[in-house]
Amino acid sequence: MKLHLARLARAQGEVTLPAAPAFRAVHLVQRAAVDEKRLYILLEGELVIDLPDGSYLHLKPGEAAQVPAPHVLVPIEEAVIAAWTV
Repeated sequence: MKLHLARLARAQGEVTLPAAPAFRAVHLVQRAAVDEKRLYILLEGELVIDLPDGSYLHLKPGEAAQVPAPHVLVPIEEAVIAAWTV
């Protein structure tokens, strides 16, 4: 089976897979606070991740980051991410 995760996430907002409960693909259009440690891969768009120490990460498509909790996701316009709870 082939899934186009970015397209599904844009259409549904969030995609989860029963066989991989720690995974989700998410279409971000506004800031989102996250209270869990996560691994992200940016599929589309641009994303800034604000960290609690005042620093940030700036991701472009194809880039990945493992981020401690808590943090804030800030899409630049829109972004689609693949996310795993770690």
